[in-house]
Amino acid sequence: MAGMIKFLAVVVGLLFLVPDTMQLPVNHPIHAVVERLTADADSYLGLVITTSQDANLLTNSTYYKPNLDTPYTIFAGRTFSFGTFKDEPVIHVLAGKPLANVAATVQMMINLFPIKGIINYGSSLTVSDQVGIADVVIPSQVAFTGVWSWEEPEAKARYPSLKIGEYNLPEAGGNSLGHITSLNTQVYEPTGSSRTYFIDVHSEWLQLAGRLNFGKRPTVHLGEGYRGGSSDINVLNSAYGTYLNKKLNITMVDIASAAVVATSISNGVPHIVIKGASNRPGAVLDPRLSKATKRNVLKVVTVFVGSLSGESQKTNTEAY
Repeated sequence: MAGMIKFLAVVVGLLFLVPDTMQLPVNHPIHAVVERLTADADSYLGLVITTSQDANLLTNSTYYKPNLDTPYTIFAGRTFSFGTFKDEPVIHVLAGKPLANVAATVQMMINLFPIKGIINYGSSLTVSDQVGIADVVIPSQVAFTGVWSWEEPEAKARYPSLKIGEYNLPEAGGNSLGHITSLNTQVYEPTGSSRTYFIDVHSEWLQLAGRLNFGKRPTVHLGEGYRGGSSDINVLNSAYGTYLNKKLNITMVDIASAAVVATSISNGVPHIVIKGASNRPGAVLDPRLSKATKRNVLKVVTVFVGSLSGESQKTNTEAY
């Protein structure tokens, strides 16, 4: 009996140490919203979208039907919109920026609503010769490419490293800016954490995407060898884009995907990244190609979402 009392005391003590991540008053309007949503469906697919243009294409699609009773709610400045897409119950939200805001938005979505999986989609820049403008990339790995150690010129370079002097004009030489070394980041999982540079995207959803027929157009690049890089840096310089591709094996760059993937992993939520290549670093943006890219991305998302209804019962969160 004494042993049981001691055990219960330890358990109670541990419970007091667990933080309550959603300190909301019981009369907060979000509770009523969640009750109405769960009355309509047990779980929702989360769509984390890059731009308002992507959101408009979604809501104007013939496959999208808004929830007439609860079309949207605003929480912490974010607008979460509700409806069905390809008959799948969905909640969509703009990712925002910088990366800290993206991660916070995804965490709010997971904390507030019954989310069964997350799709992050939108536009990106291609830094690979293999990926053309208006192509779609479904990367198998992503990385935080803006996590640097900025070294002095005389410091020993660690691979991979961007040596500023190699890009001097009219010829390469020494440079007081030294070099930049890319660093690993901490990836948190439900049961622990690890340090890595490339973060694996959810393998089961990648396998599902690999079995789908997206048609002849757009060209879809997916699987091993296709990697996304995210940072709070607008990559407009072609030389830096070449460095990302040649030294880090990055295929496309954006401002959201790594934060979405890392946050999804820490919560054990299935996820996938679908990005269209709207431009290249150093090139002039063509508005017509940009619009075509957004349409191509939505087409691929539509095919993927349509496949989930038959696959959702097979999906689990143990395949990272």
